Amino acid sequence: IMNYIFDNERPIYIQLVEIIRIEIVSGKFKKGQRMPSVRELALIMKVNPNTMQKALAELENEQLIYTERTNGKYVTEDEELIEKMDLDYSDLIDYYGAEGR
Repeated sequence: IMNYIFDNERPIYIQLVEIIRIEIVSGKFKKGQRMPSVRELALIMKVNPNTMQKALAELENEQLIYTERTNGKYVTEDEELIEKMDLDYSDLIDYYGAEGR
């Protein structure tokens, strides 16, 4: 995950959801891979852990990630879902680019 510059016009958690979706679609986070902790991700992205938690909850609602009770959060292994996201978010991938903004 690179350093992103957030757009103050939109909620940060929405932008985090978009960025993490792109990380999943692009394969930076692999299918079935354990995600870094909420705290780690918040530090990496330089955001409040509560904001990161909200973003991850949204990704869980979309079933892109799931929680194993004692082991943390994992990327879905549903290839069709990831491919669908790839089509839906190709414009965003262009926007954020491979290296972040």
